[in-house]
Amino acid sequence: MFRYACGLIFACVPLVAASAESPNFCRNSFKPNEPIETRFIGIDYALMMHVLAEKYCGAEPKPMRPRFLGYIQKQGCPSGTEIYSDVEEAIAKLEGASLQSLGETEVPDRPISERQAQEWASSTTKELGGCDALINAHDAELRR
Repeated sequence: MFRYACGLIFACVPLVAASAESPNFCRNSFKPNEPIETRFIGIDYALMMHVLAEKYCGAEPKPMRPRFLGYIQKQGCPSGTEIYSDVEEAIAKLEGASLQSLGETEVPDRPISERQAQEWASSTTKELGGCDALINAHDAELRR
């Protein structure tokens, strides 16, 4: 009897393994107790640093799509995946954004003045290491 039970279990193993899914790490949302992929955790900060370097610190403008979307593709997440789509949408919003609109995202539904936008950009830039650090990070891909 024991041999039959073991035989049945071993016969079912390939069927269970075939239907098991590998984790999809090309997304931003995770279920409770699911492992979190850390490759993309800082990408929002990197996007903001890139934009602040250009719009506040005066760095030479460079396209964000090849740099950020190219990184995501190199990590194995092609166009159409959740992380790729989210970053693509964020880039589209940031490309045309002014300092004022960037500062307003910190406090939704409350318009801010140009002076407040400058203050926000100044304090955020200082928190991120200052203009020199932002410009160095912005231009880093040229030095590789």
